[in-house]
Amino acid sequence: MRKIIRKVFWAWDQDKEEEWLNRMAANGLSLISVGFISYEFEETLPGEYKIRKQFMEHFRSHPETEKYIRFLEETGIQHVGTYTFHNYFRKKTSDGEFELISDLNSRIKNLTILWRVLTIGNIPVLLNCCNMFNMFIMLRHPIFLIYYLLCLTMGVLIAIGSIKIWKARKKLKEEQQIYD
Repeated sequence: MRKIIRKVFWAWDQDKEEEWLNRMAANGLSLISVGFISYEFEETLPGEYKIRKQFMEHFRSHPETEKYIRFLEETGIQHVGTYTFHNYFRKKTSDGEFELISDLNSRIKNLTILWRVLTIGNIPVLLNCCNMFNMFIMLRHPIFLIYYLLCLTMGVLIAIGSIKIWKARKKLKEEQQIYD
């Protein structure tokens, strides 16, 4: 049996999303497909699979990403799907431990990539926000105020996420200095 669940996770809540996916797998629903706020599961034995998520620097079609996914598949890891830069993998628990980003350098690099994408991606949102505010001031039409408030809300949420990622990255870098 297949089951589709719609659930929202922010890009900066990777750990929460991965924990939820693994709770689902522990309860016998293993991830087989992802989409926009959409997760498709199939019934499996409880705890049969471990799920991992990795944020990639490039889209799925990029040669580096393709090469990395092929490498993982050669080691027995299944690529479940991709949504934007987010890639989802699963591996049978009976095949042993399953970590994609285990060392501090890789975790820091992953957070750095995510932070850059969010921060750079927020620039057009904030520029559009300024544009909508200017349009509202010039034309006094309420639709521009609504668009302005939506852009502002989205820009603030992305900025908060970027700050959370920056803090998590900073904490890992401090941890790394302890070991160096």
